[in-house]
Amino acid sequence: MVLLPLRCVFWGSLLTAVHPERTACREKQYLINSQCCNLCPPGEKLVNDCTKITETECTRCKEGEFLGTWNTERHCHQHKYCDPNLGLRVQREGTSETDTICTCDEGLHCTNYACESCTLHSLCLPGLGVRQIGRCLMTEPPRRPRILGF
Repeated sequence: MVLLPLRCVFWGSLLTAVHPERTACREKQYLINSQCCNLCPPGEKLVNDCTKITETECTRCKEGEFLGTWNTERHCHQHKYCDPNLGLRVQREGTSETDTICTCDEGLHCTNYACESCTLHSLCLPGLGVRQIGRCLMTEPPRRPRILGF
C-alpha cells in the first residue's frame, strides 16, 4: 500500500524533470503556449507571437499612433487631438512612443490633469494670490486659533 504513493511521487518528479513547465520569463518577455516570447518595444505593436522556430513579429505604429511601453498590444493608440474649439493647442507633438500633449490658449487653463478642455482664468479676490494657474491661495498665513485654558 505504501509503494503506490511512493511510485507516484517518483514518476511525478521524473516527468517534471524531463518536461519542466515554464512559469516565468525574463524581463521584456511574455509567456505563451509554455514558451517565452520577446515583448514588442515601445513604438511597435505585436503582429505574431513567437514559435519554436520564429521570433516575435512586431511592426511600427502608423503616423498618428503610439505605444509607450514594452507590450503585446495588437493595436496602437491614437494620439490625442487638441481641439482648438475647446481652447486647446498642441504643446508637444506625439511620436510613435509618446502621446501628444495639449495645453490651453492664453488666458485659459486646463480643467483636469489630462488637459481635455480649458476654462477661463478667474480673478483672485483681495488678499489672495496665484498659487497655481487656475487656483488661488491666501498671501497671508492663516491665523492660529487661540487655545483656551480651563
